[in-house]
Amino acid sequence: MRAMGVWLALWAAPALAAGDDLAEINAVSRAWDRYAELVNASKPESADLLAASSFTHFTFLRDAALYASAEQLRRLPSDDRVKVYLLRATQDEAALKKLDGIAVARLFASKGWISVRSDEEDGPVSLTHVTISGDHAVSEIGSPTESNFQFGPDFVHEKDGWKYRLESSTLEASAAFDRSTTNAGVTNTQMTEFVLGRILEAEPPRLAVLDRAPVDDAAARIRLNEQWPDYDTVFRFRVEALERKAEADDGLAQLALGAMMLDENPQYVRHDPKKALEWLERASNNGNARAAMYTAGLLMQDPSQFGDAHYRRVLPHLQRAANASNGMAMIELSHFYAEGLAGLPRDCRQAADWQARAEEAGIEHARNEQVWTLATCPIPAQRDPARALELAKFMMERKDKLDASELDTVAAALAANQRFDEAIAYQNDAIAKVPGEITERKAQVATIKRMRQRLNSYRKGQDYVLDYSVYNEAKEGKY
Repeated sequence: MRAMGVWLALWAAPALAAGDDLAEINAVSRAWDRYAELVNASKPESADLLAASSFTHFTFLRDAALYASAEQLRRLPSDDRVKVYLLRATQDEAALKKLDGIAVARLFASKGWISVRSDEEDGPVSLTHVTISGDHAVSEIGSPTESNFQFGPDFVHEKDGWKYRLESSTLEASAAFDRSTTNAGVTNTQMTEFVLGRILEAEPPRLAVLDRAPVDDAAARIRLNEQWPDYDTVFRFRVEALERKAEADDGLAQLALGAMMLDENPQYVRHDPKKALEWLERASNNGNARAAMYTAGLLMQDPSQFGDAHYRRVLPHLQRAANASNGMAMIELSHFYAEGLAGLPRDCRQAADWQARAEEAGIEHARNEQVWTLATCPIPAQRDPARALELAKFMMERKDKLDASELDTVAAALAANQRFDEAIAYQNDAIAKVPGEITERKAQVATIKRMRQRLNSYRKGQDYVLDYSVYNEAKEGKY
């Protein structure tokens, strides 16, 4: 065994949580369908289905159209910036001052400047799932992929029912705009002018003109800064939905929360490694292979906890991740077999098989692991010196690129085949490289000491058989 490690996977997003009130879910869906029907038909009464926060947002955009400097406009997400330009391009100062948030919403709807049409189909975007969390509802517009959650619009319950928070779609719409700009190979200004021309069905207005505010009012610009929308609200609502799903035992939601809580500086949850591990372990136990690798890695971070009970806790997560083709999980599982941990039989052949699979999965050091296992296995009937040397030939062909650990492994394979002179040469090279690769003094001394013991054995015509446990030594603080 050569080393131990911790590996973390990317978090995926959750599917629908169980237990939401069906009547409320249906009410949200009906509110959305009605809004989509009206707004796609350019009906101004679609505004009646918007949340009060959306009118506040439209009021801000009206004020931005009146007073915002070019610098302030650049701070807006692309979708909102286009909305402000549309107001400046079509409304004079007097007209703008007469509009309130509701009037702006009705204007945009009646002009067909907003819609909820699907990119793939001519019809409206459909909600596939809804999660209710108190007075908030977060929708999905497609089934979760392996690594992404297809969030859609969110809603708030007001005195007359569920209302769509139109501003909740701003960041996604802006991201789509920005991707189109990048894909087209044009500047943001060029794309914005092109879009404005398409919407207005006229010669594209010049942003150099639209960047100039109708009213030069420093105090109003300061108020704009103070009233700037909290675009992150949409993410906080989604975290609420995530928590609801996780509590309902959704493995993908549990994985998402756990991964977020591990971040040293999380934005929408508190940093909590202990709680993160709880969520990740629950997700793994619910069959999530990504969470399984997170969990195994976290559990193996603290050698002071090593012992049979701990290994038995780790094992099912390792097995789940390994069976899902996670190469690093395969390596760690091979170590469990090599040492006979967690109730597994000590089995070098199983260990080598997992190491071979890890190499096939793209783990670069898996060849080194396999050669070491086959050359140094303490079970005589399971040692395979010939196979070890056969696999080591590839390593020997690139000797100048091998690190100290790999040189040490090749030496063991040569010694197992009674080629002691070559083993001695490789072992000397391995020892010489250690100081440049291991800077921590205690680990450096321990590594060199063990390598020199093997070197002395080779000089006496004796091969090396594994005589220690890396896990035990890690627990004792030797690694």
